[in-house]
Amino acid sequence: MAQEIRSEEIVLNENEIVCLLSNKIVKVSEKENNLQYMIQMMSEEYGFPMEDMQRDFSFKYEDEEGRKKTAKVTLAIFENGQEHTVENLIRAIIVAKDAKVKDSDKSGGVMATLENILTYTDCAFGCWTNGEDLKFIAKMEDEWGQVDICDYTDFPSYGQTLRDLVLQGDKAAPRKPANESLVKTFKRCHDYIYGNEGMKKTAFWELLNLIFCKLYDEKRRFRRLRRVLAIAVDSGSEQWNRILRRVRLLWLSVSRICLQI
Repeated sequence: MAQEIRSEEIVLNENEIVCLLSNKIVKVSEKENNLQYMIQMMSEEYGFPMEDMQRDFSFKYEDEEGRKKTAKVTLAIFENGQEHTVENLIRAIIVAKDAKVKDSDKSGGVMATLENILTYTDCAFGCWTNGEDLKFIAKMEDEWGQVDICDYTDFPSYGQTLRDLVLQGDKAAPRKPANESLVKTFKRCHDYIYGNEGMKKTAFWELLNLIFCKLYDEKRRFRRLRRVLAIAVDSGSEQWNRILRRVRLLWLSVSRICLQI
């Protein structure tokens, strides 16, 4: 149970920290540390006001079979200045117990924890993390009211829509990384290359190549190039192949400039 504290001098035990959001003393755990990281990220990188966030939010709903259930959101974000109710929920963030819980876990994974939240509320965006992986999903509803949950690489910041995110592409103003978010991003990229691309011995160098390509591409921003932000791309699709060709061309250009790489 979290203990509320006052603004005077704080004395903490070794296994305690002060929550950035609630200003209460909480017990240190892997999940708690990851939650504090997400609070800071949502505030500093995504721009959501602290007063619009709530940790450990829960609500009741009724599924299609009429059964009453309770959903829990580790970190909930609400419409700016509105009451913290399920009707005003706009972002749902789930923090898994620890890194051992994988995104495909049947009880604690992405869909297991977020699907019903997005399906039975007006909230359109969700995020899941176990401290190592960071997954984003969004709800799409067709003209007949059928809900489809899609994987994305990000979700909109404060005051931004999904359309804004897609249209801005890489012309959007860069976010200021909060705490270790940039380090964690590099680690996720490395781990993906290591585990999914069959490059266990060269994963670090492949990541370094991509970073060099990105830096080189950023320097060419002044050119009138057509840019597309790939929010969700299926491996093997035409869009995937276009992105792959672009990265390869960038790397050839970088290699000519930086012969020492």
